Amino acid sequence: MTTDGLRIVPAPWESHRDALRAIREVVFIEEQGVPREIEWDDADPLCYHVLAERGGVNVGCGRINPEGKIGRMAVLAQERGKGTGAAILQALVAHARSAAFPRTYLHAQQHAEPFYRRNGFYQRGEVFEEAGIVHVAMELSPDPGREHSGIDYPQPFAELACALAGQARRHLCIMHPTLDAAVFDREPFCDAVSALARSTRQASIRILIQDSRPLVTRGHRLLHLARRLDSAMTIQRLSDHPELSDDALVIQDRTGLLLLPAAGKSGAIYRPDDAASTQQQLDRFEQLWQSSRPDPELRQLRL
Repeated sequence: MTTDGLRIVPAPWESHRDALRAIREVVFIEEQGVPREIEWDDADPLCYHVLAERGGVNVGCGRINPEGKIGRMAVLAQERGKGTGAAILQALVAHARSAAFPRTYLHAQQHAEPFYRRNGFYQRGEVFEEAGIVHVAMELSPDPGREHSGIDYPQPFAELACALAGQARRHLCIMHPTLDAAVFDREPFCDAVSALARSTRQASIRILIQDSRPLVTRGHRLLHLARRLDSAMTIQRLSDHPELSDDALVIQDRTGLLLLPAAGKSGAIYRPDDAASTQQQLDRFEQLWQSSRPDPELRQLRL
């Protein structure tokens, strides 16, 4: 991989040991005070390593082990802020996907969490301490261009919901009993919904809920959006119907589908390009929508 004079190249441990160790010595041991006995481990010979080079000088490195864990991401001080870390990470993610690892994850230093989030990772679990430094466990979101099943909730369900909303051109249908904040009140998701609503006069965003009380009590970004963009967004309530269930459902146009049959559990399916399955769920949504009504509580909120 080459970008703006920067080269990211595979670096087998046997032939690049000295170059990799030199970068990590500076960044981890000298700058961050990581003990040498922790920094050098038996995993190095088993990992896939990459080196970042600029002008013939080694400026960064990273590795991924056979279980899909990315680590030892290091960039020299003079190279930071130039996209080098992102390029190293992208190369390791590309390797993980070509190797078809079941999951790709890492332990990020807490201050670097926004960087990894921007590059497709989401937090999984609580913060913890490692080598005397606060870390957070993160996992790579599924590829939004491919079908997936067995998806966990709320993450990475929330990431894929955001992907569908961002791909929508005219229509977005959302169904959840209470419009769970962990998925639907996240800034990236609401930004995607807002962009769709403003993109065309033909935009239609319909949201079906069963209980509005949690939304009104705590407030919700989508409620505020619906108040401002009421020509494109509609929220309605349905609390009793033979076909009603506690599904979490996102439908993008007539081709994209994200479905969790029992909201709040795991095992969702994601199909970004499956017109037949999407139409089946859209027909069900339409049937429920026809029986739903605006909620007086939400109308009061709009005044």
